[in-house]
Amino acid sequence: MEPIDAKFVVLGAGAMGAATAYHLTRRGEPVTLVEQFALGHDRGSSHGAARIIRHSYADPVYARLMPAAFEAWQSLESDAGTPLYIRTGGVSMSPEGADYASRVAASLGELGVAHRTMTGAQWNRCNPAFSLPATHDVVYEPDAGILAAARAVAVQIELARAHGGARTHVLTETPVRRIDLEGSRPVVIGDRLSLAAERLIVTAGAWVAHLVPQLPVPLRVTRQQVLYFRPADPALYRVGTLPVFIYKGKSEEDAFYGMPEYQGLGVKVARHYGPETDPDAFDPTVGEPYRDIVRGFLRTHLPGLADAPINLTETCLYTVAPGEEFLLDFLPGRTDVIVASPCSGHGFKFSCLIGQVLAELAMSGERTVVGEAWKMPVRA
Repeated sequence: MEPIDAKFVVLGAGAMGAATAYHLTRRGEPVTLVEQFALGHDRGSSHGAARIIRHSYADPVYARLMPAAFEAWQSLESDAGTPLYIRTGGVSMSPEGADYASRVAASLGELGVAHRTMTGAQWNRCNPAFSLPATHDVVYEPDAGILAAARAVAVQIELARAHGGARTHVLTETPVRRIDLEGSRPVVIGDRLSLAAERLIVTAGAWVAHLVPQLPVPLRVTRQQVLYFRPADPALYRVGTLPVFIYKGKSEEDAFYGMPEYQGLGVKVARHYGPETDPDAFDPTVGEPYRDIVRGFLRTHLPGLADAPINLTETCLYTVAPGEEFLLDFLPGRTDVIVASPCSGHGFKFSCLIGQVLAELAMSGERTVVGEAWKMPVRA
Protein backbone atom coordinates (compact mmCIF):
# COMPACT_ATOMS: atom_id res chain seq x y z
CA MET A 1 0.00 0.00 0.00
CA GLU A 2 1.47 3.36 -1.05
CA PRO A 3 1.60 5.71 1.97
CA ILE A 4 -0.64 8.77 1.96
CA ASP A 5 1.14 11.99 2.89
CA ALA A 6 -0.16 13.74 6.01
CA LYS A 7 1.25 16.74 7.83
CA PHE A 8 0.27 16.02 11.45
CA VAL A 9 -0.81 12.54 12.52
CA VAL A 10 -2.01 11.94 16.09
CA LEU A 11 -2.33 8.36 17.32
CA GLY A 12 -4.94 7.92 20.03
CA ALA A 13 -8.12 9.94 20.51
CA GLY A 14 -8.22 9.97 24.29
CA ALA A 15 -7.69 13.05 26.43
CA MET A 16 -4.17 13.84 25.14
CA GLY A 17 -4.83 13.07 21.50
CA ALA A 18 -8.11 14.96 21.38
CA ALA A 19 -6.48 17.99 23.00
CA THR A 20 -3.55 17.88 20.58
CA ALA A 21 -5.86 17.67 17.55
CA TYR A 22 -7.94 20.54 18.93
CA HIS A 23 -4.98 22.84 19.47
CA LEU A 24 -3.42 22.05 16.08
CA THR A 25 -6.64 22.75 14.20
CA ARG A 26 -7.21 25.89 16.25
CA ARG A 27 -3.89 27.08 14.83
CA GLY A 28 -5.05 26.30 11.27
CA GLU A 29 -3.11 23.06 10.83
CA PRO A 30 -4.34 19.89 9.09
CA VAL A 31 -4.68 16.87 11.39
CA THR A 32 -5.32 13.17 10.99
CA LEU A 33 -6.47 11.69 14.32
CA VAL A 34 -6.35 7.88 14.43
CA GLU A 35 -8.19 5.82 17.07
CA GLN A 36 -8.11 2.02 17.26
CA PHE A 37 -11.54 1.80 18.93
CA ALA A 38 -14.73 3.85 18.70
CA LEU A 39 -14.64 7.38 20.10
CA GLY A 40 -15.39 7.49 23.81
CA HIS A 41 -14.52 3.80 24.31
CA ASP A 42 -13.93 2.33 27.77
CA ARG A 43 -10.73 0.39 27.00
CA GLY A 44 -8.21 3.08 27.94
CA SER A 45 -7.71 5.91 30.39
CA SER A 46 -9.98 8.78 29.32
CA HIS A 47 -13.53 7.48 29.64
CA GLY A 48 -15.91 8.05 32.54
CA ALA A 49 -18.01 10.97 33.65
CA ALA A 50 -15.54 12.97 35.73
CA ARG A 51 -11.93 13.50 36.82
CA ILE A 52 -10.47 15.55 39.67
CA ILE A 53 -8.78 18.88 38.99
CA ARG A 54 -6.82 20.64 41.71
CA HIS A 55 -3.82 22.80 42.47
CA SER A 56 -3.09 20.52 45.45
CA TYR A 57 0.02 18.63 44.41
CA ALA A 58 2.71 17.36 46.73
CA ASP A 59 5.21 17.55 43.85
CA PRO A 60 5.96 21.25 43.25
CA VAL A 61 6.84 20.62 39.58
CA TYR A 62 3.27 19.62 38.78
CA ALA A 63 1.78 22.12 41.20
CA ARG A 64 3.46 24.95 39.28
CA LEU A 65 1.76 23.79 36.07
CA MET A 66 -1.75 23.83 37.50
CA PRO A 67 -2.51 27.58 37.08
CA ALA A 68 -1.77 27.21 33.36
CA ALA A 69 -3.87 24.04 33.25
CA PHE A 70 -6.85 25.84 34.79
CA GLU A 71 -6.41 28.63 32.22
CA ALA A 72 -6.35 26.09 29.37
CA TRP A 73 -9.66 24.59 30.52
CA GLN A 74 -11.22 28.04 30.86
CA SER A 75 -10.14 28.86 27.31
CA LEU A 76 -11.64 25.60 26.04
CA GLU A 77 -14.91 26.29 27.85
CA SER A 78 -15.05 29.72 26.20
CA ASP A 79 -14.37 28.28 22.76
CA ALA A 80 -16.90 25.48 23.20
CA GLY A 81 -19.54 27.61 24.90
CA THR A 82 -20.13 24.88 27.49
CA PRO A 83 -19.02 24.38 31.12
CA LEU A 84 -16.60 21.53 31.79
CA TYR A 85 -15.28 22.42 35.28
CA ILE A 86 -17.42 22.11 38.41
CA ARG A 87 -16.04 23.69 41.58
CA THR A 88 -16.50 21.35 44.55
CA GLY A 89 -13.57 22.12 46.80
CA GLY A 90 -11.00 19.46 47.53
CA VAL A 91 -9.42 17.89 50.58
CA SER A 92 -6.01 16.21 50.74
CA MET A 93 -5.35 14.05 53.77
CA SER A 94 -2.71 11.76 55.20
CA PRO A 95 -2.08 10.01 58.53
CA GLU A 96 0.15 11.53 61.17
CA GLY A 97 3.76 10.84 60.25
CA ALA A 98 3.19 10.76 56.51
CA ASP A 99 4.31 13.89 54.68
CA TYR A 100 1.74 14.09 51.87
CA ALA A 101 -0.57 16.75 53.30
CA SER A 102 2.30 18.92 54.51
CA ARG A 103 3.90 18.84 51.06
CA VAL A 104 0.57 19.77 49.45
CA ALA A 105 0.28 22.73 51.83
CA ALA A 106 3.81 23.83 50.95
CA SER A 107 3.03 23.72 47.22
CA LEU A 108 -0.17 25.71 47.66
CA GLY A 109 1.65 28.26 49.77
CA GLU A 110 4.33 28.67 47.09
CA LEU A 111 1.63 29.21 44.45
CA GLY A 112 -0.37 31.60 46.59
CA VAL A 113 -3.47 29.42 46.21
CA ALA A 114 -6.10 29.78 48.92
CA HIS A 115 -6.15 26.82 51.29
CA ARG A 116 -6.58 25.86 54.91
CA THR A 117 -4.69 23.30 56.98
CA MET A 118 -6.26 21.46 59.90
CA THR A 119 -6.37 18.21 61.83
CA GLY A 120 -8.68 15.34 61.10
CA ALA A 121 -10.79 16.26 64.12
CA GLN A 122 -11.20 19.83 62.86
CA TRP A 123 -12.10 18.63 59.37
CA ASN A 124 -14.74 16.26 60.71
CA ARG A 125 -16.48 19.24 62.27
CA CYS A 126 -16.43 21.03 58.89
CA ASN A 127 -17.92 18.16 56.89
CA PRO A 128 -20.19 15.57 58.53
CA ALA A 129 -19.65 12.97 55.78
CA PHE A 130 -16.12 12.40 57.11
CA SER A 131 -14.94 10.68 60.26
CA LEU A 132 -11.16 10.88 60.00
CA PRO A 133 -8.79 9.83 62.74
CA ALA A 134 -8.32 12.94 64.86
CA THR A 135 -4.58 13.23 64.21
CA HIS A 136 -4.76 13.08 60.42
CA ASP A 137 -3.23 16.02 58.55
CA VAL A 138 -5.71 17.76 56.24
CA VAL A 139 -5.46 20.48 53.58
CA TYR A 140 -8.58 22.02 52.05
CA GLU A 141 -8.49 23.83 48.69
CA PRO A 142 -11.75 25.60 47.80
CA ASP A 143 -10.99 25.84 44.05
CA ALA A 144 -10.51 22.11 43.46
CA GLY A 145 -13.28 20.37 41.59
CA ILE A 146 -14.17 17.98 38.80
CA LEU A 147 -13.92 18.01 35.03
CA ALA A 148 -16.64 16.51 32.85
CA ALA A 149 -14.15 14.03 31.43
CA ALA A 150 -15.92 12.19 28.62
CA ARG A 151 -17.65 15.39 27.56
CA ALA A 152 -14.32 17.29 27.50
CA VAL A 153 -12.73 14.72 25.17
CA ALA A 154 -15.76 14.74 22.87
CA VAL A 155 -15.91 18.55 22.81
CA GLN A 156 -12.28 18.84 21.70
CA ILE A 157 -12.82 16.40 18.84
CA GLU A 158 -15.97 18.28 17.83
CA LEU A 159 -14.02 21.55 17.84
CA ALA A 160 -11.13 20.00 15.89
CA ARG A 161 -13.63 19.09 13.19
CA ALA A 162 -15.26 22.52 13.34
CA HIS A 163 -11.97 24.44 13.19
CA GLY A 164 -10.37 22.21 10.58
CA GLY A 165 -13.28 21.34 8.33
CA ALA A 166 -12.14 19.14 5.48
CA ARG A 167 -8.54 19.38 6.74
CA THR A 168 -9.42 17.38 9.87
CA HIS A 169 -9.68 13.62 9.47
CA VAL A 170 -10.83 11.42 12.36
CA LEU A 171 -10.29 7.73 11.68
CA THR A 172 -12.03 5.49 14.21
CA GLU A 173 -11.86 1.72 14.69
CA THR A 174 -8.55 1.84 12.85
CA PRO A 175 -5.88 -0.15 14.71
CA VAL A 176 -2.26 0.73 14.00
CA ARG A 177 -0.07 -2.34 13.71
CA ARG A 178 3.32 -0.65 13.65
CA ILE A 179 5.24 2.54 12.99
CA ASP A 180 7.93 2.30 10.33
CA LEU A 181 10.87 4.55 11.21
CA GLU A 182 13.27 3.23 8.60
CA GLY A 183 12.71 5.99 6.04
CA SER A 184 13.00 9.76 6.10
CA ARG A 185 9.48 10.12 7.53
CA PRO A 186 7.56 8.04 10.05
CA VAL A 187 4.98 5.81 8.40
CA VAL A 188 1.93 4.65 10.32
CA ILE A 189 0.83 1.23 9.14
CA GLY A 190 -2.49 -0.50 9.83
CA ASP A 191 -4.65 -3.10 8.13
CA ARG A 192 -6.37 -0.40 6.06
CA LEU A 193 -3.94 2.43 6.59
CA SER A 194 -0.54 3.73 5.53
CA LEU A 195 0.25 7.34 6.45
CA ALA A 196 3.58 9.08 5.94
CA ALA A 197 3.59 11.85 8.54
CA GLU A 198 5.52 15.08 8.50
CA ARG A 199 5.17 15.02 12.29
CA LEU A 200 3.80 12.08 14.25
CA ILE A 201 2.44 12.56 17.78
CA VAL A 202 1.93 9.28 19.66
CA THR A 203 -0.70 9.72 22.39
CA ALA A 204 -1.68 6.06 22.57
CA GLY A 205 -1.60 5.64 26.33
CA ALA A 206 -1.27 2.00 27.34
CA TRP A 207 -0.30 1.04 23.77
CA VAL A 208 2.68 3.40 23.47
CA ALA A 209 5.22 0.72 24.33
CA HIS A 210 3.72 -1.58 21.68
CA LEU A 211 3.92 1.09 19.00
CA VAL A 212 7.30 2.51 20.00
CA PRO A 213 9.28 -0.47 21.34
CA GLN A 214 12.53 1.47 21.02
CA LEU A 215 11.36 3.91 23.70
CA PRO A 216 14.21 4.07 26.24
CA VAL A 217 11.90 4.23 29.25
CA PRO A 218 10.25 1.27 30.99
CA LEU A 219 6.47 1.70 31.16
CA ARG A 220 4.07 -0.28 33.34
CA VAL A 221 0.39 -0.61 32.42
CA THR A 222 -1.78 -1.11 35.49
CA ARG A 223 -5.45 -2.00 35.80
CA GLN A 224 -7.46 0.43 37.92
CA GLN A 225 -10.87 -0.31 39.42
CA VAL A 226 -13.50 2.29 40.25
CA LEU A 227 -16.63 1.96 42.40
CA TYR A 228 -19.73 4.16 42.50
CA PHE A 229 -21.61 4.03 45.81
CA ARG A 230 -25.29 4.80 46.41
CA PRO A 231 -25.49 6.27 49.97
CA ALA A 232 -28.58 6.10 52.14
CA ASP A 233 -28.41 9.87 52.72
CA PRO A 234 -27.48 11.36 49.32
CA ALA A 235 -27.64 14.97 50.60
CA LEU A 236 -24.22 14.61 52.25
CA TYR A 237 -22.53 13.49 49.05
CA ARG A 238 -23.75 15.91 46.40
CA VAL A 239 -21.76 18.54 44.52
CA GLY A 240 -21.71 21.54 46.82
CA THR A 241 -21.53 19.40 49.96
CA LEU A 242 -18.93 16.69 49.43
CA PRO A 243 -15.55 17.86 48.11
CA VAL A 244 -13.25 15.76 45.99
CA PHE A 245 -10.80 13.97 48.25
CA ILE A 246 -7.38 12.36 48.02
CA TYR A 247 -5.79 10.24 50.72
CA LYS A 248 -2.20 9.02 50.76
CA GLY A 249 -0.79 6.84 53.50
CA LYS A 250 2.72 5.61 54.11
CA SER A 251 2.82 2.97 51.33
CA GLU A 252 2.18 2.99 47.59
CA GLU A 253 -0.89 0.78 47.98
CA ASP A 254 -2.41 2.99 50.66
CA ALA A 255 -3.79 5.69 48.36
CA PHE A 256 -7.46 6.46 47.65
CA TYR A 257 -9.51 9.17 46.02
CA GLY A 258 -13.12 10.07 45.42
CA MET A 259 -15.59 12.69 44.29
CA PRO A 260 -19.22 13.66 44.87
CA GLU A 261 -22.20 12.16 43.13
CA TYR A 262 -22.33 13.40 39.53
CA GLN A 263 -24.71 12.67 36.67
CA GLY A 264 -26.69 10.22 38.79
CA LEU A 265 -23.94 7.61 38.86
CA GLY A 266 -23.20 7.59 42.59
CA VAL A 267 -20.20 8.62 44.71
CA LYS A 268 -16.98 7.66 42.94
CA VAL A 269 -14.28 6.05 45.10
CA ALA A 270 -11.18 4.12 44.05
CA ARG A 271 -7.72 3.07 45.12
CA HIS A 272 -4.86 4.75 43.26
CA TYR A 273 -3.04 1.50 42.75
CA GLY A 274 -3.48 -1.57 40.58
CA PRO A 275 -1.80 -4.70 39.24
CA GLU A 276 0.15 -4.75 36.00
CA THR A 277 -1.89 -5.86 33.01
CA ASP A 278 -1.88 -6.37 29.26
CA PRO A 279 -3.93 -3.53 27.72
CA ASP A 280 -5.34 -5.95 25.15
CA ALA A 281 -6.61 -8.32 27.87
CA PHE A 282 -9.74 -6.32 28.66
CA ASP A 283 -11.44 -7.39 31.89
CA PRO A 284 -14.31 -5.19 33.15
CA THR A 285 -14.97 -7.17 36.32
CA VAL A 286 -14.29 -5.77 39.79
CA GLY A 287 -14.01 -8.56 42.36
CA GLU A 288 -15.00 -8.72 46.00
CA PRO A 289 -11.44 -8.53 47.42
CA TYR A 290 -10.97 -5.11 45.84
CA ARG A 291 -14.39 -3.92 46.98
CA ASP A 292 -13.48 -4.97 50.53
CA ILE A 293 -10.26 -2.94 50.37
CA VAL A 294 -12.14 0.22 49.36
CA ARG A 295 -14.84 -0.40 51.96
CA GLY A 296 -12.13 -0.75 54.58
CA PHE A 297 -10.78 2.70 53.72
CA LEU A 298 -14.28 4.18 53.77
CA ARG A 299 -15.07 2.62 57.16
CA THR A 300 -12.38 4.76 58.82
CA HIS A 301 -12.78 7.90 56.69
CA LEU A 302 -16.31 8.18 55.20
CA PRO A 303 -18.29 5.59 57.17
CA GLY A 304 -21.64 6.49 55.62
CA LEU A 305 -20.40 4.97 52.36
CA ALA A 306 -18.72 1.86 53.75
CA ASP A 307 -21.79 -0.37 53.59
CA ALA A 308 -23.64 1.48 50.84
CA PRO A 309 -24.64 -0.52 47.76
CA ILE A 310 -22.40 -0.25 44.71
CA ASN A 311 -24.32 1.26 41.84
CA LEU A 312 -21.71 0.87 39.10
CA THR A 313 -18.15 -0.30 38.52
CA GLU A 314 -15.55 0.77 35.94
CA THR A 315 -12.04 -0.21 35.01
CA CYS A 316 -9.37 1.89 33.33
CA LEU A 317 -5.66 1.78 32.59
CA TYR A 318 -2.75 3.73 34.01
CA THR A 319 0.46 3.85 32.00
CA VAL A 320 3.14 4.49 34.58
CA ALA A 321 6.59 5.90 33.89
CA PRO A 322 9.37 5.75 36.51
CA GLY A 323 8.60 8.01 39.45
CA GLU A 324 5.02 8.46 38.18
CA GLU A 325 6.37 11.20 35.90
CA PHE A 326 4.91 12.35 32.60
CA LEU A 327 6.48 11.29 29.34
CA LEU A 328 6.48 14.13 26.87
CA ASP A 329 9.31 14.55 24.39
CA PHE A 330 10.72 13.78 20.98
CA LEU A 331 11.74 10.19 20.44
CA PRO A 332 15.54 10.18 20.84
CA GLY A 333 17.22 10.73 17.51
CA ARG A 334 14.03 11.97 15.80
CA THR A 335 12.63 15.45 15.32
CA ASP A 336 9.50 14.15 13.59
CA VAL A 337 8.16 11.78 16.29
CA ILE A 338 6.80 13.03 19.60
CA VAL A 339 5.82 10.59 22.31
CA ALA A 340 3.29 11.71 24.90
CA SER A 341 0.39 10.49 27.00
CA PRO A 342 1.81 8.02 29.53
CA CYS A 343 0.93 10.31 32.40
CA SER A 344 1.15 7.82 35.25
CA GLY A 345 -2.47 8.07 36.31
CA HIS A 346 -2.58 11.79 37.05
CA GLY A 347 -2.63 13.42 33.63
CA PHE A 348 -6.23 14.18 32.72
CA LYS A 349 -6.33 17.52 34.54
CA PHE A 350 -3.31 18.61 32.48
CA SER A 351 -4.52 17.22 29.16
CA CYS A 352 -5.87 20.44 27.65
CA LEU A 353 -2.59 22.19 28.49
CA ILE A 354 -0.53 19.25 27.24
CA GLY A 355 -2.41 19.38 23.94
CA GLN A 356 -1.39 23.02 23.61
CA VAL A 357 2.24 22.18 24.35
CA LEU A 358 2.25 19.24 21.93
CA ALA A 359 0.76 21.38 19.17
CA GLU A 360 3.47 24.00 19.62
CA LEU A 361 6.15 21.32 19.88
CA ALA A 362 4.96 19.65 16.66
CA MET A 363 4.73 22.92 14.76
CA SER A 364 8.12 24.24 15.86
CA GLY A 365 10.06 20.99 15.92
CA GLU A 366 11.93 22.28 18.96
CA ARG A 367 11.71 21.07 22.53
CA THR A 368 12.38 24.58 23.87
CA VAL A 369 8.66 25.41 23.76
CA VAL A 370 8.04 22.85 26.48
CA GLY A 371 9.92 24.85 29.06
CA GLU A 372 11.92 23.82 32.08
CA ALA A 373 8.83 23.08 34.19
CA TRP A 374 8.02 19.89 32.25
CA LYS A 375 9.58 16.67 33.36
CA MET A 376 11.34 14.93 30.50
CA PRO A 377 11.81 11.27 31.38
CA VAL A 378 12.66 10.22 27.81
CA ARG A 379 16.41 9.67 27.92
CA ALA A 380 18.80 8.33 25.33
